[in-house]
Amino acid sequence: LPAFSITVADVQTGSATVRWTPPTLNEDGSPLTDLRGYRLYYGTSSTNLDTVLDLPNPGLASAVIENLSPATWYFAVKAYNAADAESSFSNIASKTIT
Repeated sequence: LPAFSITVADVQTGSATVRWTPPTLNEDGSPLTDLRGYRLYYGTSSTNLDTVLDLPNPGLASAVIENLSPATWYFAVKAYNAADAESSFSNIASKTIT
């Protein structure tokens, strides 16, 4: 599965909304017909996204992460298919929680 882009927005203090455009093609350009969901990776270091939220719903295009402590948080998403093959990471987006 190919990589894709995400954005992060404020919802409320201590929360962030991560949004993405669901992929429609495989890396080889063929139609993506077996998308099964997403894995949202996040953490306080862009090189150590140590928390994973499994989102087993291919219809999703956003997720809200709550109870984030004050820090700069980094987020990336991978899509996965029925064979559990994952895409590359999306871009890494960040949000500072104050």
